[in-house]
Amino acid sequence: MYQKTRVEMTKAPMTAISEGLERLKQEHGEFKQVLMEMEKQAKQVESAPERFGALQSLLNLRLWALAFREELERHSNWEELELFPFLTSYIERKMSPSILPSFWSLEKDHELADEHMQAFLRSVHLLKANPEAMGYNQAAAYLIQACHILQEHLAKEEQLVFPLTQQVLDDINGAAANH
Repeated sequence: MYQKTRVEMTKAPMTAISEGLERLKQEHGEFKQVLMEMEKQAKQVESAPERFGALQSLLNLRLWALAFREELERHSNWEELELFPFLTSYIERKMSPSILPSFWSLEKDHELADEHMQAFLRSVHLLKANPEAMGYNQAAAYLIQACHILQEHLAKEEQLVFPLTQQVLDDINGAAANH
């Protein structure tokens, strides 16, 4: 009876971690696709020799960037409130705390990318009011930089979180097998 209860207790966290890992992979895949496409379109604006259509492209990118920021914020809240606290408590119990600064670094990357995204949004707002206020290529460059930072951020996060999550699953499986 005790063994069954112990195995059942390990199934719930294992399922939650497995589902969390799948969600992370799916959302990261979607984010990467959006980032690549936004970057591609921003580069077209950045390198366009004429201003014709550039403002409309920037306005479209602005709408896309706003929707993306909203989805990224939702994703980040899930990570910060659910996934990372679990992984952090696991790290503190089982592993070296030296990995904790990596989570801090991820947060700083996210903040830096958001600063560039906000600069892009402010630039487009300024250009909408006064098309001569600045170069369209500068506005596009802010978005391109935000996309680069976020792509690197996602890659770093995957390099940290995927193996760590797999280790948690392996440990849970090992605990279930031993009881």
